[in-house]
Amino acid sequence: MGARDEADRLLGRAGRGIRRLLPDDAFLADAHTHLGLDEDGMTLDLATSLALMHQWDVRRALVFPLHEADRAPAYRAPNDRVLEWAAASGDRLVPLARLDLAEGPVEEAQRCLKLGARGIKLHPRAQKFTVDDDRLEPVFALAEEHRFPILIHAGRGMPPIGDHLATVAEKHPGAILILAHAAIVDQERICDLVAGRPNVFFDTSTWGVADLLNLLSRVAPQQVLWATDIPYGNHLVSLALIGAILDELGASDAVRRGVFGETLEGILRGETPTMTDPIAPPAWQLTHTAHRVSTYLAATIPLIWMRQADNLGVSALAAGACRSSDATVAGLEELITTACELWQEIGPGALRGEIWDVTRLFQLAQIACFCPTAAGRSYLCE
Repeated sequence: MGARDEADRLLGRAGRGIRRLLPDDAFLADAHTHLGLDEDGMTLDLATSLALMHQWDVRRALVFPLHEADRAPAYRAPNDRVLEWAAASGDRLVPLARLDLAEGPVEEAQRCLKLGARGIKLHPRAQKFTVDDDRLEPVFALAEEHRFPILIHAGRGMPPIGDHLATVAEKHPGAILILAHAAIVDQERICDLVAGRPNVFFDTSTWGVADLLNLLSRVAPQQVLWATDIPYGNHLVSLALIGAILDELGASDAVRRGVFGETLEGILRGETPTMTDPIAPPAWQLTHTAHRVSTYLAATIPLIWMRQADNLGVSALAAGACRSSDATVAGLEELITTACELWQEIGPGALRGEIWDVTRLFQLAQIACFCPTAAGRSYLCE
């Protein structure tokens, strides 16, 4: 069997196994998706988005435009397209208006709200503004007036934003703030300031197991919303990541249902969730072998994202570390060696879309290092 066929087998097994990590009655609602064509070449159209939602039984998704070439003025054209696509989705896509603070943001938000938008997307890195920008004050006031969500990029490529966000959350308690990418840009400070606040939430669209474990040790699980970040992320890994963590923690079905969609559905209905204590411990124990595998994978995955050759051979070190009597890494070698063989077959410089299955295999292996019991009973077995 070639690397491509073996990758398809392993990913197919994983896709079936992920279902064991979800409550039988889970209502899946994705807090972070895009549509359109980004300047960086990433793209997702309506038909593909709906097909993927159907494949993974996703019932609802927040959606907003990518960083489109025709965004001037005021993101009007991309917003109109997303509004049209959402209207054609049968209420499965919930449109957010993307704003540019340099071009009438309040006017564009009001226009989109009249046309069916149910929230706002702000991207401080892409649009080059800070969260404490004075031009945002009327935007937050508008969100509070209508009690709709504002999804804010809080991932890589930004300065710390914790203090500014906490000020906004306190000043506008009726504005629902969803911090994208688990707020990894300033997670520690943000968690210190907003843990338990009923108007601040975190989406799970990040790549690090430790990011979400730390988040769940600091904030109420009712503040955590499952998200894919598709087309940059994907359903398989995003479900495996938060699903395996919640399973390893022994989270109740009620908590899992909330994270996977019920909390987001409640937000869209104007409901305020009741907050409980964090569910993750302050420290997480890995065996030495699992730590070695995870460390080598952490060095490997960025190389694949950047479509660079693994000249240091760290992926082979990850595979080698799996050849151990340590049961916590059982089953990981085939994931990693298949990913290595597929990457070698594709080759550095491949098109971005060609590398996704390589990264999925590596990411599934890394999740299993932290959550061996959950992985072992779900995507590492038939």
